[in-house]
Amino acid sequence: MRVPFDTRTEPRPQPPANPALVLAGHAAPSRAQGCGTCRLSKRCLPPFLKGAGHEVPERLIQQTPLLEKGATLHHSGSPFENLYVLQVGALKGVTRDTVGAETIARFYLPGEIVGLNAIDRGCFSLNIVALETSALCRIPYRVFQSHAITHPPLMHWLLRRISAEILNEQETRMAFASGNAAQVLARVLIDLGQRFARGGLSATRMRLPMTRCELGNYLGLTPETMSRLFRRFTRQRLVAAVRREIELLDIHGLHRLAGSRPPGTQSPHAGSMPRPRYGPEPIPAASRA
Repeated sequence: MRVPFDTRTEPRPQPPANPALVLAGHAAPSRAQGCGTCRLSKRCLPPFLKGAGHEVPERLIQQTPLLEKGATLHHSGSPFENLYVLQVGALKGVTRDTVGAETIARFYLPGEIVGLNAIDRGCFSLNIVALETSALCRIPYRVFQSHAITHPPLMHWLLRRISAEILNEQETRMAFASGNAAQVLARVLIDLGQRFARGGLSATRMRLPMTRCELGNYLGLTPETMSRLFRRFTRQRLVAAVRREIELLDIHGLHRLAGSRPPGTQSPHAGSMPRPRYGPEPIPAASRA
């Protein structure tokens, strides 16, 4: 039984141990849901495909069998043929050196697209491995291109998703490029919460699909450092953590530690910045005399 995070007495809903195993009311599904019943369709599909009288072409978005935990979706160097939208579950993108040591380059969470960075070179640069049982929808890229010729908004949708991918990658690199270990962990916990929220889940209460060692690998922190930081965050009531169950108790405190501002808040100096000048400063009248 899950240990409660606080002392409230009212019952709280308990998430399933593996959300990938609860789809459309079935205890053990064999493949991803169709677009008509998927909770991510509003965010995933281009707007013009969701309007009345528009059916998603069956050849464009295909439901695939579940990917079991530890299974590999694609190996590094394998040819790019499909984009994948992660419906439930989680994946990791990893590289391995000559002796088999693994370095985690990124994580994929529900609602995110796998394969955008493989379009240019025509092959995957990472090994894509399931962190837990996961369901994905497959978009054959050649079929997508043929539909985009007659439906230009499709290409606009793809370009927006690629742009969002680039922006997220840039923000992630900037967030992890500076700061101490505590700041980096605070930033990644905030980031994971925001990404879960974009996928329709809670932004503050989550079950991490990765182990703390895997999260530390991604951040470049040792397991000992990760354990010490989680104990510190728990003592400071920033988070409550029971194994992989994490609750962000003090989101403002985490933002202060991370050196960022919660979404929707404004800088205390906003609106008071001097208007920028362009060109040389004007010469005071007294100096011109």
